[in-house]
Amino acid sequence: MDTMQQVIITKYGPPEVLQVQQAPIPEPGTNDVLIRIHYAGINFSEIMARMKLYPGAPKPPCGVGSEASGEVLAVGENVTQYKPGQHVMTFCRFGSYSTHCCVNESMVMPLPKNFSLKQGGAFPLVYITAYMMMFQLGNLQSGEAILIHGAGGGVGTAAIQLAQSVGAGMICTASKWKHDKLKAMGVHHCIDYNSEDVAARVMEITKNTGVDLIIDPLGGKSWKTGYTLLSPMGKLIVYGDQKFVSGYKRNPVTLIKEALAIPRFNPGLMLGQNKSVMGYHLGKLAGAEHKIKFAVEKLIALAESEKITPVIDRVFHYTDAAGAHRYIQDRKNFGKVLLDFSG
Repeated sequence: MDTMQQVIITKYGPPEVLQVQQAPIPEPGTNDVLIRIHYAGINFSEIMARMKLYPGAPKPPCGVGSEASGEVLAVGENVTQYKPGQHVMTFCRFGSYSTHCCVNESMVMPLPKNFSLKQGGAFPLVYITAYMMMFQLGNLQSGEAILIHGAGGGVGTAAIQLAQSVGAGMICTASKWKHDKLKAMGVHHCIDYNSEDVAARVMEITKNTGVDLIIDPLGGKSWKTGYTLLSPMGKLIVYGDQKFVSGYKRNPVTLIKEALAIPRFNPGLMLGQNKSVMGYHLGKLAGAEHKIKFAVEKLIALAESEKITPVIDRVFHYTDAAGAHRYIQDRKNFGKVLLDFSG
């Protein structure tokens, strides 16, 4: 029987719990596509799954990873959109850290004509997340202002390019060492969240008017502050809580502190203030696949018109998945980090 190499979470814990094992190559079902993976993107949700902080993740030992690019090897008898040899991008729930994955046809996307497979591995999750938050939830318009937290990460760099594509103004928070890179991308207003008062700087930059949209994965304290920075009709969109992560292993004290820091928003007060708070979770959009498809079509058009292109920081060989996770947790990356399964 043919076998594949896959990275699994052997048990909850630090990056070193990620190990490579062999497994049988799956056979595609009637509506499935079997893909030989070349590159898998790494996301913070996978770090949280490794640390037992991601609701809905399977219990170890289990696969890990949610997005990848590669070549179609085989298709099920009902598959009409893809054929062997075609280069594609895909979602692969808890299974993209692997040389092969088998997914439903609906989870597959064509690789943009001008993209390499490396770019494709850095694309699906972060660009769809950023697009759906900014435009399908946030209705960001030309001339409006967006506050992008974690601007040096995968979603952050995608959001910058998407904001530029519609002529929106940007304020970005990131570590100081990332500011020159952000400015090279066209960002005019960078805030160092480690040493500056983010709220004071945002109000200074906007001349006390606030911002129209905030996308925030940072956690409770940041959400509470962000709400005060919204202009009338402003929207705060939360899409993760990175403050639950402290160190490389699950920390009960951190969990309790962050749970207590999450603000409670009063709908009656929000009504009078003309402000909105929304949540976004791509993995929980079952039943709304048509909305994801809409985002994908728009994004591929933007990619092929060269208005967006993934920012890739570093590529690790899949046998060093632990090193890749540690690299991200040490906040060394600017843009996406990938695992290479191509060899």
